[in-house]
Amino acid sequence: MKILHLISGGDQGGAKTHVITLLRELSKNADITLVCLLEQDFAIEARDQGINVIVMQQNKRYKLDIVKSLISMLEKDKYDILHCHGARANFIGMLIKKKYSIPTVSTIHSDYKFDFDNNLYKKLVYTTLNYFSLKHMDYFIAITNQFKQMLVGRGFKQDKIYVAYNGIKITPRNYSMSREEFLSRYNIKYSQDKIYVGIATRLHPVKGIPVFLKAAEKVLKTNNNIQFLIAGNGDANYTNKYKEYVKTNKLEDNVVFLNFVKDIDNFYNAIDINVLTSHSESFPYALLEGGLNKKATICSRVGGIPEMIINEQSGLLFEDGNYDKLAEYVERLAGDVELRLQYSNNLYNRIENNFSDKNMAKTHIEIYRSILTGNIKRGR
Repeated sequence: MKILHLISGGDQGGAKTHVITLLRELSKNADITLVCLLEQDFAIEARDQGINVIVMQQNKRYKLDIVKSLISMLEKDKYDILHCHGARANFIGMLIKKKYSIPTVSTIHSDYKFDFDNNLYKKLVYTTLNYFSLKHMDYFIAITNQFKQMLVGRGFKQDKIYVAYNGIKITPRNYSMSREEFLSRYNIKYSQDKIYVGIATRLHPVKGIPVFLKAAEKVLKTNNNIQFLIAGNGDANYTNKYKEYVKTNKLEDNVVFLNFVKDIDNFYNAIDINVLTSHSESFPYALLEGGLNKKATICSRVGGIPEMIINEQSGLLFEDGNYDKLAEYVERLAGDVELRLQYSNNLYNRIENNFSDKNMAKTHIEIYRSILTGNIKRGR
């Protein structure tokens, strides 16, 4: 079985983690090639993980000679399936299908209607192009059941949509520094008497950072023994707006922006409670990573999150935007170490049993086999 995966190569966050984690494990069971359209960190990291990577540089989206090169590659090396990730790859995949017949799959990593929300021009143009491209795909892999139902509700055929959850490598966590050492990097003095509440995410409106900040403000009115940590970066306009809120409301002593944290396990080691406040989500790696680090979790009830976090069993869920409930949950967990331990252990076990990288790769192999039994003829 030969599968060609196609991605822009400029991706970060969950999509990057998903593809590299998937292909690293898939390569043990199939002939996998990853084509990136940009030579950036994505391609470098994928190579470091032992994935066969080819970069076909496409500096501008309208440079479509890449289509001819990819068709030649598909034809020469006799690939069985073309698997696309993201809007740019979907568009190229659609153009390939016009000239070369091959089963084409697209993974739905997110709600495509919100992928370009931070730029009006891109939202109008790229979202429309992506929707048009998706309509030409043969099959889809949704990373949550909720995403599958979303596609069905928008007119995509149910029998062409598979579900494969994100997976993560189940290994013992290795921390290169203590909690004290990690916090000292940000001029935060560690105290055993304090509870550390963290969020690791992009600083973007869809991630609900104001919900996190308003909950922190409410908690700190009655409990000054909690420290809120924000790991991540984003557009300067949004970042400055969030920092201004902290300053205006005199929260600087208890709410700290860490910017991008590369050694994310050290971040999770330093916190007691992991939070996610997104307005829209898929199946976020921030929760999988926090879960493997055995952190009690509180998050918004959106997207595929309820398929991972079982409320009152492996974490706590609040309705989107409800910072009052988030504040209540933070105070509850901050005051109950046994409950934190119960939720964190339950989430770890749930991830280990259901959301490993091996399970994710196995599901993809089964999907590919199912697609190939459809006997879609390959060729021009």
